[in-house]
Amino acid sequence: MQISQQENTTIFLWETNDPIGIDFRNQVKAHYKNMHEQNVVVDLSALEGIDSMHVLEFSELSTYNKEQVSKSFVIVVGQMKVDALPENISVAPTLQEALDLVDMENIERDLGYL
Repeated sequence: MQISQQENTTIFLWETNDPIGIDFRNQVKAHYKNMHEQNVVVDLSALEGIDSMHVLEFSELSTYNKEQVSKSFVIVVGQMKVDALPENISVAPTLQEALDLVDMENIERDLGYL
């Protein structure tokens, strides 16, 4: 897993030698404790055969980051069909679109919409 910073956002990047599913979520969660005051992007786009279960593993962290910390939590899913995902989980097809979504949500929070 690679962890990088861009302004006020922490990016967790899944790599091919990383575990899949709950084990990867637990790795993110372990690092998250030190970075939870920031926007978070989890990039799963390199994961072949990604499905809704891989994304739903992060629903607890997503809800916490949005509701308790008032920061964004976005998952990059590549070309996955997102129809089956709940609306409260923010997803984007690319890292750049995820970062754009974080920027838009920051503006909405500044304006009092979120």
